[in-house]
Order: sequence, then C-alpha cells, then structure tokens
Amino acid sequence: MGMLQMTGQLLNVFTTPVGVNKEGKEFGGKDKIQILGMDTLQNGETQNKLIDLSCHDVAVFERHLGQQIMFPVGVIASGKSVVFYVPKGAAPELVGGESAI
Repeated sequence: MGMLQMTGQLLNVFTTPVGVNKEGKEFGGKDKIQILGMDTLQNGETQNKLIDLSCHDVAVFERHLGQQIMFPVGVIASGKSVVFYVPKGAAPELVGGESAI
C-alpha cells in the first residue's frame, strides 16, 4: 500500500485552545504543526501554502523547527475541502535523506 508524503518547512508547533460548546462539551486542546509547502500551478508558477495538521506526537517534530522535512500524511474529505493529518507513530525525515528522529 502506498503512503502519501508531505514535504515542506516546519514553521510552528502549537496546541489549540480548549473551549466548551453550548452543550457543555469540551473541544480543542489538540497538538498541531504548521508546514509551509509549495504547490505548482497549471501555468508552471509556484504558490506557497501554509498547512495546519493535527499531530499525536509533536515532540518528534519540535526539534526540527525551521527545517525542510518530509513525513507521511493521512487525508480526510470534509465537505468540499481536504484535511491532512499526521498518522499516529509517524516521524519526520530531514529532506536530504537524514533521519530526523
């Protein structure tokens, strides 16, 4: 089975704020990473995109802030948009072949 890979610069690691909805149920408090990646457009030009991804273990990513990394991603369709996430147990690799762990 093939796996999707994402490559980009790790810009940020953060936790979303915790809140309570109208029913009293707590939400938020999820660990996330932000990746700056490039998308090639139909006319050959590139567009930078900032992508937020949920992540179970941000500690394996934190030490690589500012670096170009590659890592496996999962994808979920949500309405008309696509949501990317870091699968449990996934770890980044530095672009260039070195292990990032």
